[in-house]
Amino acid sequence: MGIVSVVLFVVGFIVFPTPDDDTKVLQWERFWRDSGHRVGAIIATYLMVLGLLAFVWFASSLRDRVGERGRLMFTFGSIFVAVGLVSAMIRATVPGAKEFGDVPLPGGVLAQQFDQAGFAILLVAGALSAGLFTVFASYAASRSDALPAWLCIAGYVVGGLQVLAGFFFPFVLFFLWLLITAIVLVSRGRTLTAAPADAPSG
Repeated sequence: MGIVSVVLFVVGFIVFPTPDDDTKVLQWERFWRDSGHRVGAIIATYLMVLGLLAFVWFASSLRDRVGERGRLMFTFGSIFVAVGLVSAMIRATVPGAKEFGDVPLPGGVLAQQFDQAGFAILLVAGALSAGLFTVFASYAASRSDALPAWLCIAGYVVGGLQVLAGFFFPFVLFFLWLLITAIVLVSRGRTLTAAPADAPSG
């Protein structure tokens, strides 16, 4: 589910349509008049929402692996999901309101501000909570041996870098760490499953 979470959220984030030059108010004013752009934004939002819900599943599974030390990790993971959902819905407010409720489109300034507000919420509150999730997950995993030491150390670094997520690249590192963590957990799960079968019978 960690892999699914990363794929869905990242794809939804990338395909969410915006004007070629999103700094120009006039482009925003015209952009959402296109029903194709509105439908694309709604589909992208659904992908991001599904990705965030998959993250809850992943975080819950990781908490089960690391035991009681994972409570704070799960708390900040849940905060990240809540903030991510709010961010996605804010960005989809204008196209969604027009497509589902036939609400008149706002002026370009308001449409632009909705999108920027969604980004700001995600890259400040969302990134900080994601960073704390990563730090506490790395700590709990290192104590329970759920993850290799190098990945836990990388988690501390990635978590700390989330204070700079406004530059966007540190936020990308969070999803990269999450993807690698999920792959490692899948690999370890297969190894543990295969080990009893390979053991010689008495």
